[in-house]
Amino acid sequence: MIQSPDDAAGVPDGGQATGRAPANGRRVQRTVNFDREILDRARAAATWLARNEPASGIRSLADIVNPAVAERVAELEAKFNDGLPFQPVFRMPPGRRAGRPSRASADGPVDAVGPVGDMALDAPAD
Repeated sequence: MIQSPDDAAGVPDGGQATGRAPANGRRVQRTVNFDREILDRARAAATWLARNEPASGIRSLADIVNPAVAERVAELEAKFNDGLPFQPVFRMPPGRRAGRPSRASADGPVDAVGPVGDMALDAPAD
């Protein structure tokens, strides 16, 4: 789970996790960098499906992103952590690890919120 920077302070499990403890509420909004082509395709699919195929269950970009991320995390847990959830980390270090090439395009990273469009990755719960 990715927590919001304004979550209540606290570190569970004897200081094993970093950052702040999770706040109440199911959804948080995050800025995530995408490859431009992938984001464009996902936004187009979400918009079209929300307008034309209500039975798809897709109402927003989050309805595509959340299940995809959940599936990938489950694969990684199975492959690298005996199928168990990884230890919680409430704040990730900024940026990429040193020596790892960026996959951003020549135009720079693409943001899921902000100048790319008005669809947030994950809207806060009402």
